[in-house]
Amino acid sequence: MKKSLIILLCALFVVSAFTACANNPQDTTPGNVSTTAAEDGTETEPVETEDPNYIMDPDTVAKADQYKGETLTILANSGFWPADDIFREKDSDDPIDSAIYNRNLAVTERYGFNIEVVEDENVQTTLKNAFKSGISDYDVAAFCAYEACPLAAENIFQDLTTIENLDLKKHYWDQGLFEGLSIDNKLFYITGDISTKANAGTFLMMFNKKLARDYDLEDLYQVVREDRWTLDYLNGIIKEHGYQDRNGNSQVDVEDTFGFGIQIEAYLALFFGAGGRMVLKDADQMPYLDLNTEKNIAIIDKIYDLTRLDNKTIDAHDHLTEPPYSTGEGFASTVAFKQDRCIFYLSNAANIIGLREMDSDFGVLPTPKYDSSQKDYYSYVYHGAALYVIPVMNKRTAFTGFALEALAAESYKTVTPAYYEQTLKRKSQRDADSWDMLDIVFRNRLWDLGYYASWGNIDNLFIQQIKKGTGSFAKWYKSQSKSTTKAIDKYVKAYKESAEK
Repeated sequence: MKKSLIILLCALFVVSAFTACANNPQDTTPGNVSTTAAEDGTETEPVETEDPNYIMDPDTVAKADQYKGETLTILANSGFWPADDIFREKDSDDPIDSAIYNRNLAVTERYGFNIEVVEDENVQTTLKNAFKSGISDYDVAAFCAYEACPLAAENIFQDLTTIENLDLKKHYWDQGLFEGLSIDNKLFYITGDISTKANAGTFLMMFNKKLARDYDLEDLYQVVREDRWTLDYLNGIIKEHGYQDRNGNSQVDVEDTFGFGIQIEAYLALFFGAGGRMVLKDADQMPYLDLNTEKNIAIIDKIYDLTRLDNKTIDAHDHLTEPPYSTGEGFASTVAFKQDRCIFYLSNAANIIGLREMDSDFGVLPTPKYDSSQKDYYSYVYHGAALYVIPVMNKRTAFTGFALEALAAESYKTVTPAYYEQTLKRKSQRDADSWDMLDIVFRNRLWDLGYYASWGNIDNLFIQQIKKGTGSFAKWYKSQSKSTTKAIDKYVKAYKESAEK
């Protein structure tokens, strides 16, 4: 089912105030938020900038007049993990909904173009059919990464590095995408502040502040800042303060106390967070499987120790068939964390909102490093997160680039700060340190094409192998590498053939 929504130009009034961020325009931290705190520490107010266009390049802004009256048509996924953060029909008390509404209003008023959103439950099929028939109805499409990434081999998308008015080096675009998802030195997908979905799909650590105080843990924020937040550091805490037979039945069950709570995607979050990689690119910038390395095996060993040994960790997917979790009552690991039966919890940012009724306060941390020598903290993004593409049928690429740039720049000032507020909004005092931690989490996302393209189902099968440890890894890899390499070779061949047409 498709639904068209039009954001019309509004000439009757001018938006008097925007939720804004006063960071230096040269700051390269996506979503960085500058705030001022009240004396009691309970409120933070974004600081307005005098120039609403200060982020966009002045030469780009100067082109605005030629696009007045144009309409940007976006084909948006309305199915699983919908790209539903593009349009809001009216203002709202919800900070994110309000920010989206006012972002669109500000951009359309300021630059004079319109936005049309066409909702579709199967964007991948719609784009394929449009490509075959030469239909140019859509300027942009926004849909799940696992559906978008395989289509690059069919050359349905424009190389976004060549689009006029689109400056992918700006901090409101995710800077890790080119390294991870480009092929042949071309990039076909983007995300960043323009969408909340990549943030929602980003995995991060949470820690229970009550338990941290009870166990007299050191300042974990400072541990992060000093690059000591590693897999070994985490393991040391949950070994000492992990499993307890809470109900006294001498059996390990979901009612007990654990050190660490996870769900099945957390295995990949830990792997990528430690700098592990599935797929790299050769000298011609084509993907190849690179999973069987000494570093990756060492990472798997650490994850196995963390998650599968000594009952330190509760994995929600080990209990999906047990009541009440089998009837949709939430993840067992989530419940344990909310009930002060887990010190740490690893999940995507979308699940933080579900912790609001939690009595104890919690803080946010990045996923641990492999060791202190690792340069950055890396974050894994769930494959349902939306990526933006420009179909090759689009003949108005200069306008499309301008419109996307305008939306992304305004989102940086309004939508991302609102997302931070919504994500971390608590009954208790706001935690300024967690705002800083979110900057770290969202700044260094590691995008691995092997995961998003899922060649040979490598992503799902690899998760199961991590859970088994490295004892059978060599045998598994010997078998799995054949089908995955074959799938990659087929992808590369299809890409080269379609590129030559």
